Amino acid sequence: MRNYRFLVLAIVACAAAPAADRPEPATWFAGDPHAHRGILCARSNADRMLSPEELREMMRPNDLDVLAVLGDIGNGEIREAAVDLPLVGKSDGLMHWDAEWHFDPKGVTFDQKAIGGHLVVLGLKHAEIIYHEYTYPVIDWARKQGAVVGFAHMQYLPDGFPENMSCCDPLEYPVEVALGSGVFLMEDVRGSETALPHYYRLLNCGFRPGLAAGTDYPCDSPPLPLGNLLTYVNVPDGKLTYRKWIDGIAAGRTVISRNGHNEFLDLKVNGGTGPGGDVSLAKPGKTQIELVWTSKQAAAGRLELIRDGKVVLSREAKAAPGQSSRLQESVDFQQSGWICARRMDARGHVLHTAAVFVSVGGLPVRPRTEDAQFYVRYLERLLEKTGPGGEWAGYYHQEGAAARARYQAALAVFQRLAKSTAP
Repeated sequence: MRNYRFLVLAIVACAAAPAADRPEPATWFAGDPHAHRGILCARSNADRMLSPEELREMMRPNDLDVLAVLGDIGNGEIREAAVDLPLVGKSDGLMHWDAEWHFDPKGVTFDQKAIGGHLVVLGLKHAEIIYHEYTYPVIDWARKQGAVVGFAHMQYLPDGFPENMSCCDPLEYPVEVALGSGVFLMEDVRGSETALPHYYRLLNCGFRPGLAAGTDYPCDSPPLPLGNLLTYVNVPDGKLTYRKWIDGIAAGRTVISRNGHNEFLDLKVNGGTGPGGDVSLAKPGKTQIELVWTSKQAAAGRLELIRDGKVVLSREAKAAPGQSSRLQESVDFQQSGWICARRMDARGHVLHTAAVFVSVGGLPVRPRTEDAQFYVRYLERLLEKTGPGGEWAGYYHQEGAAARARYQAALAVFQRLAKSTAP
């Protein structure tokens, strides 16, 4: 097997204190964790690499604090490995180089194909040329350096199992969430509503993946400006560093926007607990929810509260400069669960918070029957597709047995969860 390679680059602009005209509170910082400095999918930049100076200038329209610029060797971006590889882990105060691994079974990037997902790796200390036929070896390699790893392109998945594979489908996301790899989930390009049910189902099974969004600039036609999809991260002490920002993604202290740096949803439970946080109730009862929608432009939409995957409150609202929309409600929790919020329009979610977790009586989330069973079926189908005679089996040349063992282990986790589920 040819030794194909992978790598990624990331640029981070260190932030000043948030300006007065930003929609988010002072401890939140906006960034685009998935962009490129010039790859083959970008017609305008296919012949050259964007310079750091150009990228910094492109951050201005959406006033980004952080920008992760990912260079995929498989797409031809890393043309000078001897120059680019030593940059990984280096920083001059503005730039930080990180990694992406592009799995593309039906595209043009590899002669030997691989499936599993499209990984974004943030926080590497060094890089090397590696290639594997499934995601776990790369995740393990990255985590040993303290890196944060996520599955990109959740929007490419249908609501169910993807029977017809397309470029970059993050097929292995439930495998690595179930087996404790600490991965986050990311929607990119323009996003889609199909990304959300997968996130909700995992939360309903008791898992806590982080939630992020980025443009994948310039991989769209026409390319979205940097930060038109972005991730707000809460840095509690208000002192932004790249390390704190990516750790916030991993911890779920995030709000994602599909409308650039123009709007924000501030979700608080029981007075002060925001996304990624925990609220404890001694016994079943009500939580007090406060949701504030702020916007730099006049906008109308629908605010929704989601408890355990279901809409429990929906209200039409408006926001404008200096005129936020505030929602205060109580939401009942009879058992441990989670709550998040979103701002909707005719296209779907414009803003979406990560989850706040509510523990009742000190008990963990009891997996929901339909969600645990969904992943049992998902893993059974993945094993069938990749097993002997399966239509995807040919993508494995050396590591098929190891990959399938990983899938089988994840299936066993969801089978156990399905036996102890709540209605």
